[in-house]
Formats: sequence, structure tokens, C-alpha cells
Amino acid sequence: MFSMIRWCAVIALTFYTSMLYLSVPLALAGYAQCVFLIFAVFFLSYQIHTLEGHIQLPIAIAECKMPLTLRFYVTNRGIFPYTKLKYCLEQGSRFLKKRKKKWLCGRAVQPGIGSYDYTAIFQNYGSYELRLKKIRVYDLTGLFYFDKKINSRGMVQVFPQIQEIGIHLSEAVRSFFGDAEVYDDFRPGYDSSEPFGFRPFQNGDKIQSVHWKLSVKADELLVKEDSMPKACPVVFFLEYRAGARQQENHANAYLVVLASISFSLMDAGCPHYIAWYSDSRKDVVRLRVDDEESLYLFLSCYLQESFPATAPGLQENYEEKYRGERCLHTLWLDESLKLKKDREVIGEFHAKGWEKNLQELEIFL
Repeated sequence: MFSMIRWCAVIALTFYTSMLYLSVPLALAGYAQCVFLIFAVFFLSYQIHTLEGHIQLPIAIAECKMPLTLRFYVTNRGIFPYTKLKYCLEQGSRFLKKRKKKWLCGRAVQPGIGSYDYTAIFQNYGSYELRLKKIRVYDLTGLFYFDKKINSRGMVQVFPQIQEIGIHLSEAVRSFFGDAEVYDDFRPGYDSSEPFGFRPFQNGDKIQSVHWKLSVKADELLVKEDSMPKACPVVFFLEYRAGARQQENHANAYLVVLASISFSLMDAGCPHYIAWYSDSRKDVVRLRVDDEESLYLFLSCYLQESFPATAPGLQENYEEKYRGERCLHTLWLDESLKLKKDREVIGEFHAKGWEKNLQELEIFL
């Protein structure tokens, strides 16, 4: 559009010069420029009307500092080719709260469907929104262009690299009892609301525990066993503030540390809750992690979160929301990369040497 404004300025200058010198050739040149501009406007209007486009991502998960190919599809429903196209790609990281735009030069597109591939490299961990905002169409001369809004988007998540750390669990943690919505698949327990299985009647069993219908079918007395709830002995609190995301290396270190601790707890057989304060929900959010699926579900949710600059007391709000629940230990990770167990500092991960400190970390629970 700016090129047309400059062209109008050239036309005005041409007419002004023709009147100043009473030049007929210059006046004719001015009229020719007007006709050329009008033709370009109508031609570009037609081209914009026949254009459609969208962005396609091959996968929703990428690796940090590794190339990922994005594909832009353009549908030309007209009869003239698009001789020159530019794509406006906006890349935004939700966790880092940063957005940047980039114009990409594409090739000509004949009538039909064309595509353009672009290789993106993500330098930081996080959840990225890739949005094709506009497609710029040029006329046959390449002097004038119109922009068409597209607003096609896709999501890519770059998960932090996980390191294994030493986790040492006490017998109290391993045999922790409590209420939970998840039950042990291998041990019976005391929760009668969820049946674990059935076994033959033994001496000492109560007559009320006999399942009469199954006993008639099996022609022997069968007793219903109750399930064992798998309670979480550890709550992992994440205290992260919006101001801490100013340095990308700091945010990367924070994500690697929390993902490594959660993975190592899960790998050691310690189910745990991870809790944080969500600025978008204005409430405490928690997720249970006891296998890889739940771990990556947590990471996926956490990378899309927004955080306040100052948040109310996390533990106080947590205890108020989940009143009556108990745990054996609490872990804390704040924006200064200090790790605490039951409010006692057990590890610090500074900007330099944090990877070595993480490898040497051992947690005793």
C-alpha cells in the first residue's frame, strides 16, 4: 500500500511539473501513470479475492535448536499466476511472553494449489504459537502490492531436556497411605468404594464380604477385596514470577530443573502433585504425576500458563483449596532457582554451572 502512496506522489509531481512548464508530454505521462495505477488496483483486488492460504505444521512437538519445517499452502482460484508473494509469520512464546514477526519471500504460484516450505529453529523451551497473519500479493511489475489477512495458526511445544537425578525414598514415603482417586494395580487395600478383585473365602474373612452372585456362578465362596489408594506423599510447589522471564537462559534452566526433578520422582516410584498459581485462572492449579503420560501432560499445561508478577501465598491457598489432605514432604522451586525441601534449601542452580549442580543433586525423602 505504501508503494501506491509513493506512486501517487510521483503522479502529482508529474502533473505539477507539466503545469509549471506547460508541457503536454509530461501531462500525457501523468495520465498514463494514472491508468497504470488504476489497472494495478483492479488487478490486485482480483488477485486478493482469489487467494486463500493456511499454515501446516507436520508435528506438534519439536526439539530445541533443531530444524522444523513449516509449510504454507496457497490456493489460487484465479486465472492469473501470483508472480511474487510474501508471508508474514508471527512466532510467539507463551512462557517467555515474547512475539516476533518475520516476512518470508515465497515463489510464484500458478492457478491451483501451491506451497512454500520454511525451516524454523526454536532456541528456547516453551509453547510456541505460529501464526500466518498476512500474505502480500504483488502485481506483475512487482511495484504494487496488497495484503490479505489470513490468521491461520498452529501450536508447537518444545519440551525441556530431562536429566536424571538421585532420588532416595524412605519406607514412610514408599508405604504412604491416604485418600486418592488412583488405585494400586498390584496390592489390595482398605477402600471399599473401588473393588480390587475377588479371591476364595478364607478363615477370618467376614461373612459380609462374600459376593453371593459370583459365588453361585463359581460354585464356591468368593470374597471381594478392596482397593489400595495411591496417595501422593510429596507436593512440588512452583513459585515462578512473570518478571523472571526476562532472561531466556534463566527460563530454560528453570524448566530443565523442574522437569528433571518431576521425572526422577516419577521414575523412582514416587507419585507427586505439582502445584502453581495460574494468573489466567486466578487460582491454584495442581496436576498429579505418576507416569510419563501425566508428566508430559503437566509440561504441556505448564508451558502454556501465564504467571503473575506477585502472587498470593501458594501454600496457604493450596491448603485452603485441598483442605483435609496431607503429605509427608514439600518441594519448592522459585524463580531464583533455589530448590527447597520442607522450606530448607537443598540446591541452588545459578546461571553458570547449573547443569553440573543438577547432575550432582540428590534428594532424600
